[in-house]
Amino acid sequence: MYSAGAGEVVFAGPVAGRPVISVQHADGLRTTYEPVSPVVRPGDRVTAGDPIGVLEAGHPGCPAAACLHWGLRRGMEYLDPLLLLGFRVRLLPI
Repeated sequence: MYSAGAGEVVFAGPVAGRPVISVQHADGLRTTYEPVSPVVRPGDRVTAGDPIGVLEAGHPGCPAAACLHWGLRRGMEYLDPLLLLGFRVRLLPI
């Protein structure tokens, strides 16, 4: 698993029995990755594309060998992490 952008690892450890990594980015953005076993520690600086951990095998409800839960927040507001990839999903009228 790789960091979506430059920032500082602010959390790397278990939450409810599953490994989670959080990276604080510029402008108050924070990404989270779960279930990802960390190869980083809190306080580590990362750049976009740096390895941060290993995606663990699937869990109940995961239809594939492994499922990444990728989150994005600014403060307490949850955002669509696809925005980091430079595009948005739009529904068009028929």
